[in-house]
Amino acid sequence: FFWVARMLMLGLHFTHQVPFKAVYITGLIRDQDGQKMSKSKGNVLDPLDVVEGIRVDDLVRKRTQGLLQPQMAQKIESATRQQFPKGIPSLGTDALRFTYCALASPTRDIRFDLKRTEGYRNFCNKLWNAARFVLMHTKNQNNFNFTHKLTLPINRAFSSLLQNCIAEMNTHVQDYRFDLMAHSIYEFIWNENCDWYVELAKP
Repeated sequence: FFWVARMLMLGLHFTHQVPFKAVYITGLIRDQDGQKMSKSKGNVLDPLDVVEGIRVDDLVRKRTQGLLQPQMAQKIESATRQQFPKGIPSLGTDALRFTYCALASPTRDIRFDLKRTEGYRNFCNKLWNAARFVLMHTKNQNNFNFTHKLTLPINRAFSSLLQNCIAEMNTHVQDYRFDLMAHSIYEFIWNENCDWYVELAKP
């Protein structure tokens, strides 16, 4: 509420216009055990650490600095080293953003599990490899005429699946169901595009 109020007041003050008409508020983001993320509990995950990665010693130092209850430091260190024995690998911005979209269900609480982000990093890699495959085979082409190739049944089938995915995504975005939008994208890219269409295109 306070962030929204501040942005509205600053927008009106400096531009004399309302900066936005809709506000999307997520549920409370909790850790993988369902505990509220709190500095005093030492279970906070800095998004930059997820994006760029962090060594376990640096993560422990971050989580035990400036505690309101310094006696908790040893317990927090032990829990952190058990949960992240090798620290946090670099998972990238796209994977983290996609995780937040996928978790944005209309519930009061959201459990953030780093394993989901690792899975979505693999998804982003899959998507990049599929895009690179297309770019590799089209680098000397300046324009594309896909319609004349739709006579092939396989292209007609894929085009139909793509149009269904786009329609689903548009509906979910309008309804602010980013979790369902992410699911539609994931299912289409992984199961339809990469698993069979790209594979059939390779020969």
